[in-house]
Amino acid sequence: MNKFNVIEYPEVNPDLPVLYKVWFANRYFVHKGKKLRESVDRFLDDVDRGGRNKSCPPDYQKVVDYCRQYPQVHKVSIEVLLNDTPAKLLKMEDRLFKGFKNDPETLNDEKKPAYRPEWMLKEIFQKRCADDGCLKTFGTGKAKIKLRFCPNCG
Repeated sequence: MNKFNVIEYPEVNPDLPVLYKVWFANRYFVHKGKKLRESVDRFLDDVDRGGRNKSCPPDYQKVVDYCRQYPQVHKVSIEVLLNDTPAKLLKMEDRLFKGFKNDPETLNDEKKPAYRPEWMLKEIFQKRCADDGCLKTFGTGKAKIKLRFCPNCG
């Protein structure tokens, strides 16, 4: 349980990951997760814990500092940016992070790259193997090497 009230959770496809903005008054933080409600709740719990001087991921420090500066902020709203495949989410997030240098409203740290969760990267690589078939040989011409396993999906 945290101090924040989410005004409304938008409708999304629960089978696909989601990229979203969490608005704290006039400032926002871009985040992603497998499931919207669980991801938002975990994020807000971490921010609330950081506000009470407990452990908090360092990526959320600007959000924690903003909430300490304005303790009356307790209602947040969620804006869904994309609810699609992991590959599309990561591409859109990269574009957003490049634009953070010129955006004074963001609470994301523009100097740090976007976090790449292992589950997203694994889904992207396994999807590539499923579409093209697993890699059994490596190299071209006479220098082909036979592999016992696929380096992309194990």
